[in-house]
Amino acid sequence: MSRTSKVRPRTEIAPTYNECIARIREQWGDDYNIVEKRQTTIPKFWGMSSKPAVEVVYTVVDTSPIRDRMQEINAKPPRFGAGTGQREREDFLKQLIDTIGKNNSNTGESLFGQNELSALTKKIEEISSAISNISTNQQNVPVIKKVEEILEENEFTSSYIKRISNRIRSEFSFDELNDEEKVLKRVVEWIGEAIELYPPLDLARKPTVLILVGPTGVGKTTTIAKMAAQYRLGSKDLNLRMVSIDHFRIAAQEQMKIYGEHMEIPTTAASSAKDIVDLLKFDGNRLDVMLIDTIGLSPHDYETIGKMRGLLDIPGYKPNVYLAISASTKASDLRDIFRNYETFEYDAVIVTKFDETNHVGNILSVLQEKRKPVAFISSGQVVPRDFEEATVLRFLTKLTDFKLDMDSLENKFPSLTKEKGEEEKDIDGGTL
Repeated sequence: MSRTSKVRPRTEIAPTYNECIARIREQWGDDYNIVEKRQTTIPKFWGMSSKPAVEVVYTVVDTSPIRDRMQEINAKPPRFGAGTGQREREDFLKQLIDTIGKNNSNTGESLFGQNELSALTKKIEEISSAISNISTNQQNVPVIKKVEEILEENEFTSSYIKRISNRIRSEFSFDELNDEEKVLKRVVEWIGEAIELYPPLDLARKPTVLILVGPTGVGKTTTIAKMAAQYRLGSKDLNLRMVSIDHFRIAAQEQMKIYGEHMEIPTTAASSAKDIVDLLKFDGNRLDVMLIDTIGLSPHDYETIGKMRGLLDIPGYKPNVYLAISASTKASDLRDIFRNYETFEYDAVIVTKFDETNHVGNILSVLQEKRKPVAFISSGQVVPRDFEEATVLRFLTKLTDFKLDMDSLENKFPSLTKEKGEEEKDIDGGTL
């Protein structure tokens, strides 16, 4: 019989209410709901008189799907492991409660007797408690604790570490959590997957204008020279020019001039956007790349940052802007730098002084938080060497206490240059 046909109202009349219930139970067991009871009369012999009685209006509900579901749960309770997400657990409880359907949609009365309803409620509470205990027990899983300690040692931020820990709990079963090597390997892969790389520029658009901004002391002038050297050694035919607007430090302009003379790249000082526009007009179509070094500023010097932003508004040109940051800067200061230099709408980040730290968790944490790609890595003072395209593998090799499967990681995280099928060049143009 269908559920629809069983929920139509039925009537039972007997001298007492208990007799009505006994008759209903005899026919339908516990699968009934009382809708209404009222006093009535039963006619005596030949209808000459009547005697008091009770009329019970009830409905019969098909609870077999619920009973089948509860039998399944009793026979094989749900197993929640570390690989079961919190949402999945909550969804199970919701489905269970919906299946049980404590209230009849037509009458609002319980589908079950009090004893049966109590048993069902107890079962839900047991499952809910088991879920809570799993969540608590996972806090003490040795491999998760070890991963957290390693990440902290590598100077990842607390929010980054928490995301990794939650992901371990979500994606690994209890059995898999006993395989420490497997867990650590996956964590390294997750770290790599979170690193966004900025693709090499297409120099077909002429002229390509590159601007390097960043706080004082990160090595912007040396980095500009290294970038110019990369382009020069990559193609002798490129027409390059380096421009310095750091008129506060005469030494910076002299330094750039020396680099330019050694690489046969013209250098110029500029003090306004008009100077830069005039240079672009002067060089005309023959200029391929212009690299602009800027003033080093404190990330909290908002007024000067705003003025320099106006200086770099070059009418008719959409420059590529890079933010230079030092690898040894702590995470909280990196957040300030990223935020306060947003006015330049920088496209990507260049990590400098990569050789001056043994930990990169601070950089990788903030890069992920700010959703910023990284383009180049600079280490040391040697021009043109000590400057390279950023790769995931280069960052991962800086991690300590992780065992790296280099062959697997090289296949999983190739450089963007290799992905394009370009041949790597062994650049060694001497030193300046």
